[in-house]
Amino acid sequence: MFREKCCEFGTVLKTHGVKGEVIVKTAFQLPDKFKIPGSIFFEIEGLLVPFFIEEFVLQNEEIVQLKLFDINNKTAAQRFIDCKVFVEEFVFNSKRTTDPSSVIGFELLDQEGELMGKVTGMMDIPGNLLLTVSDGKNQVLVPFNEYVLISVDKRRKRIVLNIPPGLRELNQ
Repeated sequence: MFREKCCEFGTVLKTHGVKGEVIVKTAFQLPDKFKIPGSIFFEIEGLLVPFFIEEFVLQNEEIVQLKLFDINNKTAAQRFIDCKVFVEEFVFNSKRTTDPSSVIGFELLDQEGELMGKVTGMMDIPGNLLLTVSDGKNQVLVPFNEYVLISVDKRRKRIVLNIPPGLRELNQ
């Protein structure tokens, strides 16, 4: 049940140094002022195991160096190589980790996987961020918030949203 409230953050590539640090390649690009949460979850034998972060260093927009509490040597850190790393979904969905304007040009799919079009712009109405989506013929306005967001795949440039029934018809 808890797993459904988490999203994939990245994968542990290797250890770093001798104090137990690990290098994580993220599943999405990180903004310059990214603040990592206090805890993360490693997938170990199919289960999400929590770890608290002692320190972190952003090496670039897709690589994070993490020092975890109670992991104090290279040998202890090596068991995490190739583990998937997860964070709670609210951390990923917040504006702190995802700059909404970075999704312009992405394809937008609904919860059924049906392509709605490309994101061509944004409207930031106080309390209601809207994406402008074009299918080549029509433009629709679609809400973009943590309640409708299913996933953002920055590598494939795709967003999947839970589109409310009737939204397409309202916009046409």
